[in-house]
Amino acid sequence: MVQKIVTLVFPLFVSLGLLAQNTANKPALSLESRTLVSTGNQLPFWMQMNQLGMVDGSDAFQQLVVLHWLQQPQELDPEQWQFSYGLSVAGRLSEHAVLQPNEYWGRLHYKGWYLHAGAKGEPVFANGLSMTNGNMYLSNNARPMPRVGFGTTNFQLFRSGWLSRFAFDFEYNEYFLLDDRIVDDANLHHKRLDMNYTIAEGWRLSLGLDHWVFWGGTSPTHGELPGFEDYLRYVLGHTGSENAPETDQNNVAGNQLGNYAFSLTREAENSSVELYWQHPWEDGSGTRFENMPDGLWGVSWKQHQPHQLLEAMVIEYVNTRHQSGKYHKEPNPDKPGEVMGNGRDNYFNNSVYRSGFVSYDRMMGLPLFIPGFNADGVSSGFPNTRLWAVHQGMNGWLSEQIGWKTLATYSKHYGQHWAEYPRPKELLSLAAQVDYYLPTKPLAFSLKLAYDNGAVLDSGFGAELRVRFTLK
Repeated sequence: MVQKIVTLVFPLFVSLGLLAQNTANKPALSLESRTLVSTGNQLPFWMQMNQLGMVDGSDAFQQLVVLHWLQQPQELDPEQWQFSYGLSVAGRLSEHAVLQPNEYWGRLHYKGWYLHAGAKGEPVFANGLSMTNGNMYLSNNARPMPRVGFGTTNFQLFRSGWLSRFAFDFEYNEYFLLDDRIVDDANLHHKRLDMNYTIAEGWRLSLGLDHWVFWGGTSPTHGELPGFEDYLRYVLGHTGSENAPETDQNNVAGNQLGNYAFSLTREAENSSVELYWQHPWEDGSGTRFENMPDGLWGVSWKQHQPHQLLEAMVIEYVNTRHQSGKYHKEPNPDKPGEVMGNGRDNYFNNSVYRSGFVSYDRMMGLPLFIPGFNADGVSSGFPNTRLWAVHQGMNGWLSEQIGWKTLATYSKHYGQHWAEYPRPKELLSLAAQVDYYLPTKPLAFSLKLAYDNGAVLDSGFGAELRVRFTLK
């Protein structure tokens, strides 16, 4: 079914795109070589994470060759049909050599709306300095999943009066999970709504809701799970039908999880600042904020003037330790016959969809969640879901040709509420990068050094040399 949908929809988008193509914008083509090496048995954290799933962290040495092909309008015209598309292919030489398409997508734009088909990475947030790319649930840590969907960006219902201060970002997607998973042929539904309000000139408040649902497929324990016949139950968050597993009938259909997002942005003449907070939820207790201590807090600052010594900076704190408490429907020792607790949310894990919130063995969002694997080498979810971390990233320019970037993350990991580590595991991850752009040729060189120390990943040093040639 998935292959048929992709086979039918993607060529249709390409055909529509050829009709809507703006010939004034030529595609950009780039070729990239990346050599990675580590003193340990695996690459350091900041050499393997947030790389669109191209880097295999378990190999201490690997050579990557990446081809990028991108076409998109320089500016979207709401009165014209316009088309954008992208393709990236990665070849990796290592103990686990592979040749894989990472991105292949087309997007048709008209009047602020778009139709989408294919696998596409997320827009880079805060110059790539964020630990989460600004979203706990969907960073660029994993290989992009193919999807079909539609959405709008900065859509306004009203053009005048105080109601014109409101704008909306919305998207509705169905993802296809093509990797090996414990539940075969599962699907992933996603919808997001952000309401943006201009408080005053230069000030904007954003309130958002992110909703994800794993649905359908064939489970080795529960057999064939309800599919399209229960689609509205999945999308609307209703309880499971009589054909669903007992846990779905007692709660909601499928594996439902989501995120509340809040941000405040100040746009000044020379710089901008964004404060953001995201609150995760796995069930009703999370939607009622019973897990209130958990979430992502961040601040992002950026200068508008190019080639400044300090161009941008991000500071983030994330906590997932509370999870609505350590008890979940357990006998109450003080009140016989009653149960207590709505906790043990066990973020990004599920008793039916046991592979967890992963794409091709990588966490889709917060990269500090590292999956475990069963005897067949298939993701079996996250053995550690309780952690806290602080992160800081900076970048800038030493000259118009020389840029720099640093990342520093410290985290502490506790296991799960019913399977705590004997003592917390710590991880310190550091990275520094220097970029050099030739002034007269479309050629750039990058050198990254990284270091890990702790019990979560192998301690050690790593280095990466990157060469990129761009043809426009």
